[in-house]
Amino acid sequence: MSVSGDVVVVNARARGLALHLFSRAEIEELAGATLAELAETLSRRLAEPRAVPPTPEGLHSMIRHGVMRAVRLLSRWPGSQPAVEIFEAEQDRRALRAMLRGAVQAAPRQHRLDGLLATSSLPERALVDLAEQPTARLVVAHLVALQHPAALRLSVLVARGEPDLFDVDVELVRGFAHRASRAAERGDRHLRAFVGRRIDLSNAELALALAGGLHERDPARCFVDGGACFGRDAFVLVSRADTKAMGASSLRRLVAGTPLDDVASEAGESPARLERAGLVHELAVQRRESRLDPLGSAPLLSYVLRLEAEAIDLSRLVWAAALGAPAKAVLSELVTPWR
Repeated sequence: MSVSGDVVVVNARARGLALHLFSRAEIEELAGATLAELAETLSRRLAEPRAVPPTPEGLHSMIRHGVMRAVRLLSRWPGSQPAVEIFEAEQDRRALRAMLRGAVQAAPRQHRLDGLLATSSLPERALVDLAEQPTARLVVAHLVALQHPAALRLSVLVARGEPDLFDVDVELVRGFAHRASRAAERGDRHLRAFVGRRIDLSNAELALALAGGLHERDPARCFVDGGACFGRDAFVLVSRADTKAMGASSLRRLVAGTPLDDVASEAGESPARLERAGLVHELAVQRRESRLDPLGSAPLLSYVLRLEAEAIDLSRLVWAAALGAPAKAVLSELVTPWR
């Protein structure tokens, strides 16, 4: 089958699989549900055995299994590999960040797994094993045994003892940029543009994290190459801001008129809010590109991003149920698009 034929088939498959995702309305209806009610719904929709008893840990595991099965199914179709590899590179970055932070901060095992997704390089069993490690050094030792792509770069950080968490973040972004950029080279312009925007977003998060600090690091050495609209000079300017507020203001000014414009305005001073705003923005971008170029990779990207958004929202519903949070507190943080 030709490459164009592969794309047609995998896009049709992605559109078909997307019909089985939760709609925004369905997720909103679940806000305020109990753990038992969520377990019933997830078991039915994700075709997963019901968590008994319905604990947050059990429900998070159901969500991870559901997403992993969907990605494996998609991966069987020629033409899906570059997009799936980029998706998995990002999920691995998020997982390893949580595992290393959890080990350094001695967080409970179940909290380290919250909202994470399994991948072919970090399957469910590996995530559970990593979450049980008491030190960052042991987390990395397990990655070495798994022959994970991030193992070597992280080994350098833990060789001298407890790693600095900002240095961990930088190395994980570098690892993502390397894996995702190589995968995007085998794809089309949509994949390459997506990876560039994702690296820009990660650099913006790093720069905001540095803003208002003691400036002991050389910001230029923390910049990760591969982005499209947020360069090294802009990164340094934001990083050297005297306060978070000044850094956020500088970021908004420097990215005005670029794909990061709306994202920076939405996030304000919070690096964590940047990631959420970036996902919301990217979902809208891929929905638009899917209409303009239905034979490109945008429909496939749209599907895997919808999978990520669904997992994030369902995980948020689980913890809201466990903590007895009001429904309105959950609704304001949902990322699944309306269409």
